[in-house]
Amino acid sequence: MLPKTPTRISPYAKACLETLTQRGLGRYISIGGAFGLSYFLEYRPTHDIDAWWIEPVTKEQRQEVIHALEQALKAFGETRLREWGDVVSIELVLEGKVAFSFQIAKRSARLAEPLLAPWPSGAQVDSLPDLVASKMVALVERGAPRDFRDIYQLCTSGLVKVNQCWELWQKRQRLADENADLARAKLAIRTHLTRIELSRPLDLIPDPDQRQQAALVRQWYQEEFLQDDSD
Repeated sequence: MLPKTPTRISPYAKACLETLTQRGLGRYISIGGAFGLSYFLEYRPTHDIDAWWIEPVTKEQRQEVIHALEQALKAFGETRLREWGDVVSIELVLEGKVAFSFQIAKRSARLAEPLLAPWPSGAQVDSLPDLVASKMVALVERGAPRDFRDIYQLCTSGLVKVNQCWELWQKRQRLADENADLARAKLAIRTHLTRIELSRPLDLIPDPDQRQQAALVRQWYQEEFLQDDSD
């Protein structure tokens, strides 16, 4: 499946990506995360951008990218640069709060070559298998409500099957030399789901549409995604 240009792009994301590609720097990163997913499935708005360095990339080339992003965001307000581990975050701060962030990290494993993005010309986006694998990692390790919704939407839209999600996750884990045990992963997801159900019971969700959607997603995980026969 080829990526399509997202229809909902914040002015900050637009400025950052266009600045990088206009300066010929798009070849140094691959767009991932929720924004990368929006090139294939655009079902929820996302403001920030997560990306990966495309190795090999020199220290000087990294600094070029960071400097270009800082310049792009300074047109909107104050910028802040934060670094931890293998991650660098270039942030736009408005009225004392982070309004947008562009995070770039070193990749521990890649399943396929990045694809040329249809917009902006010169940008690259993660392949669908890599996006699914990354979303699976987030679901297992973090288990935020949006992680549950992302995998649910990927599967119910027909872009990927449940067994493929698990296969891609295991492949990514093994390439990264990390734990690929299915039983452990499913237990982690069940734990995350229980936490969400306890913190946000269905009968306390006031909006009927949101309540119905939450019930559908939770039921789908219990009856389809976490079934032992998918092992």
